[in-house]
Amino acid sequence: MAPEDLAKAERLFRIARMLREGHLSVRDLALRLFPTASVGGEGWPAIERAVQRDLLDLERLEPQDFERLPGRPPRYTIRTHRTTLHPVEVLALHAAARLTYHRAPGHRVHHHAALTRLTTWLPERVQPVVARSFSDLGRRRSREDLNLEHAATAWLGGHPLRFEYQKPGGSGRWRTNIIEPYLIEAHPSNLDLYVIGRETTYHHDVRTFKLSRMRALYVLRDTTYRIPESFDPGEFFHAAWGVIGSPGRQTVTLHLRFSADAAYRILEGGYAHLSEPVINPDGSIDTSLEAPVDERGFPREVLPWLMSFGARAEVLGPPALRAHWQAELRAALARAEAEPTHFPEGGVA
Repeated sequence: MAPEDLAKAERLFRIARMLREGHLSVRDLALRLFPTASVGGEGWPAIERAVQRDLLDLERLEPQDFERLPGRPPRYTIRTHRTTLHPVEVLALHAAARLTYHRAPGHRVHHHAALTRLTTWLPERVQPVVARSFSDLGRRRSREDLNLEHAATAWLGGHPLRFEYQKPGGSGRWRTNIIEPYLIEAHPSNLDLYVIGRETTYHHDVRTFKLSRMRALYVLRDTTYRIPESFDPGEFFHAAWGVIGSPGRQTVTLHLRFSADAAYRILEGGYAHLSEPVINPDGSIDTSLEAPVDERGFPREVLPWLMSFGARAEVLGPPALRAHWQAELRAALARAEAEPTHFPEGGVA
């Protein structure tokens, strides 16, 4: 196909769309516009000249957003400003940018590029304050920055991920696992990232692993897998209080009571898994929730949240969980009443 066979207006629209989605060279654009053309063959110089003229026209038409990037060969892009989005859509993109910021202790180049791209979707009047809000990008301390690139590469490329993992409360030994990542999920409370997928070394089932707890990650690039259509995130997280899914796992129903001075926190919402609350005559609230349990039969993700209410929350049942809750409070009281042990300054050498 010769350049004249593709109307100039159509070429401009198609080039602009491609440049809004990535950084492309003249050759990249020519190959996408004319996929049957042979690089260096007959007619190729005319194709490249036509694309170069189109780029000059786009630079003239969109001087604020058109950008030529340094390097050889030069690449071009058009910064995208979406001003016609619904306010809720804009807020969702802003929330995605804030999540990226909070999980960006390292690999600042990649995180900064993602934040910049998300920010360009916001109205220009709020872009400066958003840009200032991530000016300290990368100053946090976390191990996730060592693992995120490997996990993302495995997930997006469809490759298994091998890693070492030390399970909390387990034997204390590091064990090698291989997972086929299905999803990388942020914990709704602390924003920690978790890899969810089929673990093929021991369990041969869908499991959840905390990204910052992994070490020695290695992408098995010679192997690929497909995420099965049977994996439904909505079903998997149906009873999850955080990121531990329930399919194939035993669940338990907790019956809870919150005192009157904590009732407003329950009534104002935000806890999707709680049942419809019942308001008692003294202003307290009774409610319940279903949550997955660990090997010992305890809903590990729910208990820390419940304990955060202190004396304002009570486990009514089942009896085993009420007894466990009481034991935790008694242990906390004993520690609060005991004199703390004093260690040498500086800690363990």
